[in-house]
Amino acid sequence: MNNGPKLNTFTTNFTTRDSLGVESVATSISAEICPIINTVTPRPFYWAFMCWIYYDYYKNVKVEKRTYKSFDQFLKRQDYFFVLSQLLIEDSDRTNLVGTEKTLENIKNNINDYFECDRSYFKTQFGGMQYFNAGLFSMGYIFYREDENGKRDIFPTLTGECEKMALSFQDVIKNTEYFKNIDYRLKENPVPKKVLIEYGKTINLALKGFDNCKELLRNSLFSERINNRSYNYAIFLNNKENIYLDDRPFARKVLFDYYSIRGENRVFPEELKDIINSWEIVIGRQYFAAALELIWKYMLNILEKPKTKKEWIEYSLEDSSFDFNINDNLASIINNCNYSFDDRENMIKQGSSNGKSANYSNNVANGIKILLSIYNRFYNREDFSEENKKYFMYGYPVSIDELFKLVNKNINKPIYEFITYVMDNWLIDHHYTTALEKMYAGRDGFYYEITDGYYFKKSEFSFEFQGNRFIQLMQVMKDLDLLNGGAE
Repeated sequence: MNNGPKLNTFTTNFTTRDSLGVESVATSISAEICPIINTVTPRPFYWAFMCWIYYDYYKNVKVEKRTYKSFDQFLKRQDYFFVLSQLLIEDSDRTNLVGTEKTLENIKNNINDYFECDRSYFKTQFGGMQYFNAGLFSMGYIFYREDENGKRDIFPTLTGECEKMALSFQDVIKNTEYFKNIDYRLKENPVPKKVLIEYGKTINLALKGFDNCKELLRNSLFSERINNRSYNYAIFLNNKENIYLDDRPFARKVLFDYYSIRGENRVFPEELKDIINSWEIVIGRQYFAAALELIWKYMLNILEKPKTKKEWIEYSLEDSSFDFNINDNLASIINNCNYSFDDRENMIKQGSSNGKSANYSNNVANGIKILLSIYNRFYNREDFSEENKKYFMYGYPVSIDELFKLVNKNINKPIYEFITYVMDNWLIDHHYTTALEKMYAGRDGFYYEITDGYYFKKSEFSFEFQGNRFIQLMQVMKDLDLLNGGAE
């Protein structure tokens, strides 16, 4: 069928990610105070493994031109047989082992104890290691060469540090049949099950037996210039306080409440004050985003029939349940908006749940109360450094700094005026700006359409808390023997 000119054929993929443009701020701050390690790089094994794969590719794979395409083919063979080797051992460490679903299916369907390489086990580039490659650049293991004209190579070159890591890794696995027999490692031949089991007893996610690799990674990840402050905070939590963060709610509780002067105000070393305050702001920004998403969820939930913006906001106010009088001044409720961890979490959990029995009538009230609690937590804090304070401006115009200004401006005005501003500017309009930017990139992020001044709902909205890279930081440090272990 002829669809006419290409300009008439326009398709986009709907994206639900950060529809309000408020979640990425916490991620940006986290990246500054805890670089390289992020929510999708929890096991340091993969950095060492990738160094070895790069080295083996350079040393043993003959190609006319080195490209990511040919490297990806080689890497996926190595990663697939690593995943297989772990799944064939009953008690292997599989935490954050990726590519398991298809691989387990292949094990189940195997009939002759020989395994062909199945690169479809993971569809994206670099298999389960696509997020680790950037860290190799940051740690100085690989780099792009440039000629005298500034033209950059399309494939990275290995540094001496990468080769050192690769050889340390190889020294551990060199006596396995999988490594010694190039028909298995370097050619497109099936690999016997018994060979993979032997391999799997040597290679492992926790880097047990890879002591030299661990030492090299410790030096690369936790030098004075990288992760030193967050590293020291993690050491304090685990080795002094017996706290190990391995789930998001507990991490929020510890990082936001335990050591804040407006929280539980527990004692900590003075030299950790700046990094402790920085992580408190990260979690505070997550609560800030969740508060707005509570209100947004309710607003979209009631947009069953088309409404003008004015009607939409008025209906949201009229149909909501409030445990305060929205005609009173904002000052009348601010002092009451200081909540325990459980109070905050329960308000967000209640308003973010999905299902036919879910009730969102309190979402607007709870969202406003959490916003005001963030104001109370951070406004006029004397213990914050200038470095801490700069994070309040991140995300402008929907920033914590703008929250300070908005609350102060409306302190003696009716609460409904404050709510109306948030709905109008921080939700409806900012969503439009955020979704429009996504549209330019070929992704449809609009939750509503506008026709003749009327807003039509396109999709239901769901949200949950973002990941917290402090959890991954502690997992990495645990694998590298930097923590004593223990949990509160």
